[in-house]
Amino acid sequence: MNNDDNIHGIIVQRPLPASINTNTISLAIKPNKDVDGFHPNSKFRPPIALAALRILKEVPSLARSHLAKLKSKKIVVIGKGETGGKPIIKMLREMNIEPLVIDTKTPNAEAIIKTADVIISAVGKPDVIKPEMLKRGVILIGVGLHKGNDGKLHGDYDEEKIKNIASFYTPTPGGVGPLNVAMLLENLATATENQ
Repeated sequence: MNNDDNIHGIIVQRPLPASINTNTISLAIKPNKDVDGFHPNSKFRPPIALAALRILKEVPSLARSHLAKLKSKKIVVIGKGETGGKPIIKMLREMNIEPLVIDTKTPNAEAIIKTADVIISAVGKPDVIKPEMLKRGVILIGVGLHKGNDGKLHGDYDEEKIKNIASFYTPTPGGVGPLNVAMLLENLATATENQ
C-alpha cells in the first residue's frame, strides 16, 4: 500500500491485538499516507484532535477570536491515551496552549477539574465526570466512550446530570465521533491532492 500510487491514505483500526506492536505498525506507514496522524513525521494532525478543536471553534462563547479566547481559558484534558487524550494534548501544545493533564495518578484531580473552564474527557469509563466536580458554565467535550449495561454507547459523563451546569457539552453518541470521521476524510482528501 505504501508503494501503490492509487492508495492515498492508510489507517490502522486501533486498538491492535496485544501480539502486534502498534508503534511498529505506525512507523511502517509512509508519513504522506498516514491520514491518522500517528507517525512522528506525519503531515496530518490526528482527526480526533482536529474534531475537538473544530467543536471548540463552534462554542458560542469562544466563536470570535477563538484562539485568543482559548488561550485565556483553563483547559483540562482527562486521560492521555494514544488515540484520545495524547493527540489532543499534543495539538494544544503545538498551539502554545498548555492544558492541565489528569490521569489516574494525578493528586487532587477533582479539585483541578473543578477549576476548569474547558474539560476534554478522553477516558471511556462511566462517571469519570460527576456534576459536583464541575464549575458552573464549564465547556465539556466528551471523547471517551464505553458500552453501558443497556448495550448503548455512553460518554464519560451523564448528560442529564450535567446539562444544567455546563454551558456547552457534546452528546454521546453523535458528538465528537461523526466529526472525527469527517476530519479523517478531510485528511484523506488532502492526501489525494498532494500525491
